[in-house]
Amino acid sequence: MEKIMKKENKRKPLSKKTKRLIIIITAGVLLLSAACYTVFIAPLLKREQWIYKEEIVERGTLKAGVSESGSLEYGVTSIRYELDLDISEDEDEDEEDSDDEVQKYIRIEAVYVSPGQRIAEGDILFKFTQDSIEDVRMLLKSAAAEAQSEYAQAQTEYNLSALEAGTDYEIRKLDEQYAATIYQKASQSISNEITMLQVEINQRTANAISLQEKVEEATENYNEALQNFSEMEKPAVEDYDISNFITMQKKYLNLQTRYENAKNTLNRAQQELEDNASEIEALQKELAVVSAKSTINKLDTDETYLTSMINGENAQINYDAQLESLKETLQEAEEKKNKIQEQMSAFEAFVGEDGCLYADGAGIVTEVAYAAGDRLRDAGAMLSYAAPEDMTISVDVTQEDIVDLKVGDKVDITFTAYKDVSYEGSICSINTTATSRESNTVSYTVVIAVEGDTTPLYGGMTADIVFVTEQKEDVLYISKKAILEENGRAYVYYRTPAGEMELKEVETGIHNGVNIEILSGLEEGDTIYLASRVSSENAVMSGDEDTEGSGSGNMEFSAPGGGGDLEGMPGGEMPGGEMPGGGMPGGGMPGGEIPGGGMPGGGR
Repeated sequence: MEKIMKKENKRKPLSKKTKRLIIIITAGVLLLSAACYTVFIAPLLKREQWIYKEEIVERGTLKAGVSESGSLEYGVTSIRYELDLDISEDEDEDEEDSDDEVQKYIRIEAVYVSPGQRIAEGDILFKFTQDSIEDVRMLLKSAAAEAQSEYAQAQTEYNLSALEAGTDYEIRKLDEQYAATIYQKASQSISNEITMLQVEINQRTANAISLQEKVEEATENYNEALQNFSEMEKPAVEDYDISNFITMQKKYLNLQTRYENAKNTLNRAQQELEDNASEIEALQKELAVVSAKSTINKLDTDETYLTSMINGENAQINYDAQLESLKETLQEAEEKKNKIQEQMSAFEAFVGEDGCLYADGAGIVTEVAYAAGDRLRDAGAMLSYAAPEDMTISVDVTQEDIVDLKVGDKVDITFTAYKDVSYEGSICSINTTATSRESNTVSYTVVIAVEGDTTPLYGGMTADIVFVTEQKEDVLYISKKAILEENGRAYVYYRTPAGEMELKEVETGIHNGVNIEILSGLEEGDTIYLASRVSSENAVMSGDEDTEGSGSGNMEFSAPGGGGDLEGMPGGEMPGGEMPGGGMPGGGMPGGEIPGGGMPGGGR
């Protein structure tokens, strides 16, 4: 063995010439393989083949109308964290640096859902730590007790202050009444004094007239006495005898006395007249002074009265203002107390008895905003989900068709992912603003609400919408893709009772873009074929199991020629390929011709 190993170790390495020869041979083989693929294999792969799917003629209700396509859109519902646990009055307080402030945030212990997961109403979503729940509960209870105490104190202060305000109001009203009485008395007193002076002046003015008459009468008597006295000379003794002298002397003395009396009477009358005039002048001066004083006093009295009246009238306003201010203070304390109580109630309702948050509806989770260990600091969505009852489809409908639609109309919906399941929907809105996808096409967006069990549906699924304008009961119908048209006539691939395939003419009626009514040519339960032309390369790419099972109904294809005509089928022969149901491989048509003569389109 050792000799052999030594011998192998002595083997010489390949020469450069040998290596170059190997490389040339390898390149030649690769080029030859590529040429063979290009010349022989590739054309075979590009050769077209026909694949079929069986379909049964069915009977039922067929609805026809305007057909459009759109994508399913989710309406997202959020489970939000809305608790306001802020019990501090200092808005500028730094919450990040205070342990007491951190105490008011609930901490998440576990998260039980993730995006894409389906949830049902009542499913558990989040669990909160018991420590954080107790911390927040203790914080709220302490704040509630403090708020209750402040409210009781504010209520006591309100009652006392309201009593004081009421007393002040009563005093002001009494001052108003007293001021009115004083004003009336003062005004009456001044008025009486002026009246008395005026009466006295009037009396003395009237007395002046009688005094003037008295002076005139005294003057007349005085003048007469003066004249009589002046005319008589004083008798002399020597001029008269004793008896005559005594008589003349007595007469003279009488005239003298009369003169002196008249003079005195005149003087008294004149003096009385002067005194009366002086008294009138004095009374008039006094009246002027009293009148001036009355004006000043009236102004002072009016000012005092008006001030008292204004204070009295404002007493109600002041009382109401004081009560309103007291009520505001009391209301602030009550609102603070109620806010804490509401915060406590909301907190207890949020955390529940077991400290868990449960789903309030069913749907597919689209977003989870928190992870285990996070604290709930800010209000916002904790979790969002697409609710099954809030799924819509938006489609554009042309102006010719939109006039026949209205909000509330029912529509038929078929999803590409669930061909055999029919959904019903209703128009929930029609946009009145036109949208043009092409310059010559005016359309309007119609939003449709999907009804029924939407739990199997996912956002973005493609849906065919039929706005029903016509409906027929108990009719035969098949897939519209099975119809082949030529020169205004319709045909289908039909399986004969012998299991062979033949092209059969049918008469069609209404259609909804998916299914079409069969008026004649087929019976309920008949088997027809949907044919599709594919290349061998695509068939290989799709897998052998697909091509082998094509006749068993597990694949769906459109009719040849794009689902609408018989063009491309030379000589009226069936497309090449294996016939489902044991028909003729390679496929000449049974009888060689279609009913009524040669192949449609000139018997090609």
